[in-house]
Amino acid sequence: MKLTNLKDRIVLFVSGIIILTLGVSLIIRGNLGAGSWDSVNVGLSNKFSFSVGTFSFIVAIIMTILAGILRNGKFNFYTLITAFVMSGSTDFWLAVVNKIPFSNTTFERIVCLIMGTIILAVGLGIYLTPNLAPNSIDDCMMSFRQRFNLSVGKAKVIFDSVGIIIALIVSGPIGLGTILITFGVGPLTNIVFNRLNAILA
Repeated sequence: MKLTNLKDRIVLFVSGIIILTLGVSLIIRGNLGAGSWDSVNVGLSNKFSFSVGTFSFIVAIIMTILAGILRNGKFNFYTLITAFVMSGSTDFWLAVVNKIPFSNTTFERIVCLIMGTIILAVGLGIYLTPNLAPNSIDDCMMSFRQRFNLSVGKAKVIFDSVGIIIALIVSGPIGLGTILITFGVGPLTNIVFNRLNAILA
C-alpha cells in the first residue's frame, strides 16, 4: 500500500501525534525524568500554573520565530499546526493518565517510563512517515544545523543540552527518564520508521 493520498498521510500523521503524546504523558506521570524539552514544559507548568500543552505551544512559537531568524526571515508557520495538535493532545492524555489509580511505587513509575518510552518511539515513527510539517523544535534544530553547517547529530545534542539546562533552571523533571529517552527513543523510532516505510513502499 503506497502512502500517496494526502488524506491518508494526514490521518497517519495525526495518529502518530496522538500515540506519541500518550507516551509523553505516561513518561511525565512516571515522574522519573522526561525528554529535555518536555521537562522544560513541565517545569514551566509547575511554576506558572498553565498546562503543559500551553507551554508546549508557547515554546513552539518561540522556536518558529528563532528558526525564521536563522533562515534570514524564512518562517515556516506550518510547524505551528503540528505544535497546536501536539499541545492539545498532550493535555488530553495528561488529564486521562492523571485519573488512573496510581500508588506511586517505584515499580509503577518504572513501568510508566518504559511503556511511555516505547509508545513515544512508535508514535514518532508513525508521525514521521508521512513527511508532513515537523514540530517547531525539530524545525528550529534543522535551521540551526543549516546555519552553522553542523551534522544532525551535533545539532540535536546541542539542542537537547540547551533544553536540559533550561529544564534545570525551571526545576523540570530531569532524571533517569531523560537518559533513557535521549539514547533509547532514536533507535526504536528508526525501527518503526523503517518497517512502516517498507510496508508502505
